[in-house]
Amino acid sequence: MKKIITVLVLAITLASCNDWLDVRPATELREEEMFETQQGYKDVLTGVYIRMATSSLYGLNTTMVLPENMVQHWEIESDLQKAISEFDFTETGAKSMLETIWVQYYQCIVNLNSILERIDENQDLFNKGNYELIKGEALGLRAFLHFEILRYWGAAPQDIQAGDSAIPYVTMVTKDPNELLTLTYQEVFTNILNDLTEAENLLENDPILSFSADVLNEPNTDNNLALGDEFHYYRQNRFNIFAVKATLARYYIWQGETVKAATYAMEVINAVESEDNELIFNLGGEADASAGDLTFPTEQIFAINNSLATATLTSMFFSNYTAYTQDHAKLEEAYEVTINAADIRFRDDRLWEIKIHPETFNYFKKYWATETTAVEDIPLIRLAEMYFIATENNDANIFREYRVARGLDISIDETLTDQEAIMSRLEKEYRKDLYGEGQMFFFYKRLGYEAFSWPTAIEMDRANYQLPIPETQTLFE
Repeated sequence: MKKIITVLVLAITLASCNDWLDVRPATELREEEMFETQQGYKDVLTGVYIRMATSSLYGLNTTMVLPENMVQHWEIESDLQKAISEFDFTETGAKSMLETIWVQYYQCIVNLNSILERIDENQDLFNKGNYELIKGEALGLRAFLHFEILRYWGAAPQDIQAGDSAIPYVTMVTKDPNELLTLTYQEVFTNILNDLTEAENLLENDPILSFSADVLNEPNTDNNLALGDEFHYYRQNRFNIFAVKATLARYYIWQGETVKAATYAMEVINAVESEDNELIFNLGGEADASAGDLTFPTEQIFAINNSLATATLTSMFFSNYTAYTQDHAKLEEAYEVTINAADIRFRDDRLWEIKIHPETFNYFKKYWATETTAVEDIPLIRLAEMYFIATENNDANIFREYRVARGLDISIDETLTDQEAIMSRLEKEYRKDLYGEGQMFFFYKRLGYEAFSWPTAIEMDRANYQLPIPETQTLFE
């Protein structure tokens, strides 16, 4: 087996505020002090979410930059964009980005492991179901993050040999690089599934199952009496029970097990909370789009809150000049305006807007709250993807629900005559709906596309789907 050289230091981020969404990194304490109280465990877990929300990971790099440039979603305006779009990770900026992403992923994982290696022996510290919540979230996140690493740095599913070396699956806290070993694909997949299965069991009483969004997302009202612990709020911004199920849907569709994947996807789609017997997640519609809510908050199964989003995204989407744009004619082609003029996302300059400041650009507006402020909740898993996974299992009825919500022409239903036609349609819908969220690359990779059809026909070398392991590690392989 291969050994990792990167030393992963336990970097525990503390929370000092009451509302975890407002927490900022503060200082470090000795490990034993962190885990003397229930609050210490909460703070370490919160620190992982904060790290995930930084520009090094989902606040920028692994949502809007790396995966979106790889599938040509942005016009090439910089050396970095050119290198990524050509899969040239020898270029300084692209190489540095991959190294940063790799290390940040594993630093998040090490912090999760610091929780998991102690929590069982300290169960008496917890009340109000927090032992199950914290351990469940930590296990689920560990699986989720390893799966993200595998989807980037592992081979395309068609090229995987179960006994080949894949990535490290780290289950310990260690500063010794010799203890962090690369496992086989089979071992990694087994660990992912084991962690997700245990997380699913631990989160069987997740507050998201019992309380409405009005209660869960309004902690500063009388509703806070319903839960009794502010740690239980904003469940869509934590790795909740449905984030586990949605990740299982992703896991099984990656394995080509469409029936199992669709089963988990439908559990999310049909999920009902017990308080009002209402659906927990709802497809976004005209009201959301007309209000500019194109990240569709009612669809967010798992999102990270980036309180620094405006500062991070200003130069990308708010400035007079932006390198993150796309040709208008190409966008009209992608959104099929000739047959889908009523598409709630594209019409009325909702998702894209032509502006002249002083040059003409298409401004991408998914992450706009206003013209000067950004949306803070960045979606990592949305309900639309669950609809796509269920549709891939030849469920035309579930796709029709999605089509109606997005205002797509009814004629689309008539084209879904066989699996090839379904997959052709899903390629278009993954692009339209998840633009700027980083999921199109994984669609192409999972299915082994040998060419990208948009914005221009580009042949794809299958080897490019597997990103190069950072040199700091390959030196010791």
